[in-house]
Amino acid sequence: MIKEIDSQDLRRALDLVNDVFREFVAVEYSEQGKITFDNYLKSKFEEMTSDLKSGHKKMWGFFQEGEIIGVIATRDTSHIALMFVDKIHHRKGIARQMFHVVLDELKKNEDVTKITVNSSPYAVTAYKRLGFEKTGERQEKDGIVFVPMMYNI
Repeated sequence: MIKEIDSQDLRRALDLVNDVFREFVAVEYSEQGKITFDNYLKSKFEEMTSDLKSGHKKMWGFFQEGEIIGVIATRDTSHIALMFVDKIHHRKGIARQMFHVVLDELKKNEDVTKITVNSSPYAVTAYKRLGFEKTGERQEKDGIVFVPMMYNI
């Protein structure tokens, strides 16, 4: 079941993001990148709590037997800020299902014509499978390594 994350589930959702990041994404990051991501998650807890309540940001979780096994979040209306799936559930269509929930939500806004993401190098193939295309080459900012990508609605 996919549902919006509320402040009650936010800590568990961010813990999942951190666990998956550490195992699959951080291996390509410098120490600075790991620190930047840690700081992002820590600062996001307080900020995200109020942003979720106000609707400024949105986050969904894929719940299975009460556990969060996938997380997707958007910011700035149509930018995917986070998409992580627990390792034992990779390649089971969970990211695709979460993405389609976001896509359906964004299609309600006729001004939104594209979705952007700064994909980790690890996730580029997954985003390509969802229909995203690279819009630039691999980049690094504050130690965060990413590939800009876009999905045309």
